[in-house]
Amino acid sequence: MMSENFSDRVWDRAEKGAMVADADYVVIGTGPSGATVAKVLTEAGYEVAMIEEGRWVKAEEFDGSSFTAQKKCYRELGTVAAMGKNMMPIIQGRCVGGGSVINAAIIWRMPEDVFERWVREFHLSDALAWKDLESAFDILESELNVKPVSPEAMGRNNALLLEGANKLGLESRIIPRNEKGCQGLAQCTSGCPIKAKQSMDITYVAWALEKGARLYHSCRADRIKVEAGRARAVLARFEDPLTAEPRGTLTLYAKKGIVVCASPIQTPCLLWRSGIGRSSGHLGKHFTGHPGAGLLCIYPEEVRLWEGATQGWDSEHFRKEWKVKFEALGMQPDLLTSRIPGIGAEFKRNVLDARRMGNVGCAIVSQAEGSVRPIGKYAFVSYSVSQQDISNLRRGLKKIAEIMVAAGAEAIVPNIFGLPPRISRDQLNLLDDAPLDPQCYTMVMTHLFGTCRMSPDPKKGVVGPDFQVYDTKAVFILDSSIFPTNLGVNPQHTIMAIAYVGAKKIAAQ
Repeated sequence: MMSENFSDRVWDRAEKGAMVADADYVVIGTGPSGATVAKVLTEAGYEVAMIEEGRWVKAEEFDGSSFTAQKKCYRELGTVAAMGKNMMPIIQGRCVGGGSVINAAIIWRMPEDVFERWVREFHLSDALAWKDLESAFDILESELNVKPVSPEAMGRNNALLLEGANKLGLESRIIPRNEKGCQGLAQCTSGCPIKAKQSMDITYVAWALEKGARLYHSCRADRIKVEAGRARAVLARFEDPLTAEPRGTLTLYAKKGIVVCASPIQTPCLLWRSGIGRSSGHLGKHFTGHPGAGLLCIYPEEVRLWEGATQGWDSEHFRKEWKVKFEALGMQPDLLTSRIPGIGAEFKRNVLDARRMGNVGCAIVSQAEGSVRPIGKYAFVSYSVSQQDISNLRRGLKKIAEIMVAAGAEAIVPNIFGLPPRISRDQLNLLDDAPLDPQCYTMVMTHLFGTCRMSPDPKKGVVGPDFQVYDTKAVFILDSSIFPTNLGVNPQHTIMAIAYVGAKKIAAQ
């Protein structure tokens, strides 16, 4: 059965139980990296086939419900977690468009100091040139209509935080985002119902299809078939992403190469199952990201976190010194009430004050590393934040509380075990003594990196400067699993720029 759009080039199940097809390049994953690669290779004149494990979810299916989005667009309904000192949920998209469908469209160019570290410590100058990345950033921003949040869509949560940061003399900004016509619905994380967010499903994936690419969605890549040291085909199976109902198999032969863009969790697992990328001993290692936690506060007036841009304000003021970044976060009432702490009367009190709540997340530029290994078709992620990470988080949360108070907040709702349920504006010093046990914080991990590290030395990395896996020809990796470190800022823009540069190099071979 074919999709209603591009019906001659989109499949969500096998015809007659099994399909065999071929293409010049097979791209695994349709998130920011895979969609960019597919678009670049298609525009270069190559025949491209995209494989996506999740569904193609259409805008009319988004109803503002967090549960609806988790069911249709999040991996394992949002229950993926890293196991370590504390069990930490990991946010991943699984749908056509990947994480771009459920993120807040935040655009950050790669910090130049991070790039300089990559060149200085990891010797990646042969793979990446700053001028090439800047050129890619310019192209992406033009094509995806990147611009700061408009005053009409700003919302009170974002506006108050900008005001508070300005009063304290902190550098912050109104966030540039890839969007057209945002109405401030605060539904970015549950899917944009009006197609304002320029996510990959309605931009680069659709553009690649218009140029002749093909898409196989609800289709899980099981293994890459290798013959004589060269990748020949992707062996995949169609199945319902929610129920796992089988819908047939797909064998997709790649005449020129296979580009894996499945994320720092799924990419190493696919390689591991395929017997690829193991020669250096680094496959699945160096997993890291931006774990974090948030603070709620109570303002004297209504804020209504469910109105305005989901994320319209952020600050990297302390990224280098404290290894933290701050981000406003709006959310719909169903998600907000699941985050509100307390039981009994305390919970009731917080729910009644929900209209006056503000919310900010503190993302840690983590210094810790973990690992990823496959367990059947699933992944086991092992990761624990370091003591320094928690110390940095505590310091960042204290500063967020100060910003909130400067903006007029009457009280802070810390949701930290060991602290009072509410802290008055005169009690912020209590945050200085918050526990350093990660189990005392409600943490989430976003922005994933590592596991297939790039290096010019085949003993120190899985991928070389040509983006090709060292021990298997015709397998390229162009997602953030090749990053040697995290970025300290939202990574989508950098992921897409590096995918753009890498795809251009592959196309020129």
